[in-house]
Amino acid sequence: MTEKRKETKMQITRNESPHQCVCHKRRSLGALSFHSHVKGHLITLGEGGRRATRDESSFRHGLVFSERPVQTREKVRLRIERSSSSWHGSLRVGFANVSPEKTSVPPLAIPDLTDCELYAATTLPDSACEPGSEIEFWIDRLGCLCTRSSDGTTSRQSTTLNIHWPTWAMIDVYGQTTAVVLLGSKKKGLIRTYTSCPALTHNTHENDDGGFRHMSKEILNSMSLQEQRNHPPKNTGLETFNCEDCVVCCSNVSDTLLSCGHRCVCGPCAIRVYDKFGTCPLCRQCIRLVQFN
Repeated sequence: MTEKRKETKMQITRNESPHQCVCHKRRSLGALSFHSHVKGHLITLGEGGRRATRDESSFRHGLVFSERPVQTREKVRLRIERSSSSWHGSLRVGFANVSPEKTSVPPLAIPDLTDCELYAATTLPDSACEPGSEIEFWIDRLGCLCTRSSDGTTSRQSTTLNIHWPTWAMIDVYGQTTAVVLLGSKKKGLIRTYTSCPALTHNTHENDDGGFRHMSKEILNSMSLQEQRNHPPKNTGLETFNCEDCVVCCSNVSDTLLSCGHRCVCGPCAIRVYDKFGTCPLCRQCIRLVQFN
């Protein structure tokens, strides 16, 4: 084992928590945070990308997006942390069918983005946006944007969003609302309610899930591409679907196995897909585990 591999293994071990987060449970939702690079220029992120604070010098330029796509009926939950009496109006929430990386961030969500049918947002009433108030919002099976606040206020409006396309949560920290915190998300199933984990640094042990490693983005980025290609494969017991060429770059061999069972991307593209989209290019399931060849 080379010194670099030893160092990487030690880094993974140090970041592992003695308590597994809910993301390690079968069919649970992935981690949820704000996108670290695509945001309004007055926004500052904190608490591992879960807190978004807008500078009070303006009521605009407070747009943030979720780091990963969210599912239909996945209820995104957040709490109002701070407000300012200097401005009027309050938080806007919604969804986008366009990846944050492909979005030119304007000053406002409404109407700057919502003029396009691939974006939808709604304004929450000031009474529902007092500090300490909690909000949850989601897209239902009919593509309607639904909201519910802790004071009992609810709303439902039709949108032009395509629920079969990847959809990112969109929050405009607007007006009197100056700081919000993501509390995670939840989705009700037939038997149980699935929840997300807001933490970004969580990993499984090497012998969990048939030898897969669940790595944070910081660890993925710290590993060289050569190290990822040399990561020894293990028998996962999954029925896999193999593509000869990477479906992303169409040049490298698809030698990387995703948690959904698809071996359809190369090592470098697996990192890019995980970082930018968080879902398999073929089936759109969340990527929770990756095995490099």
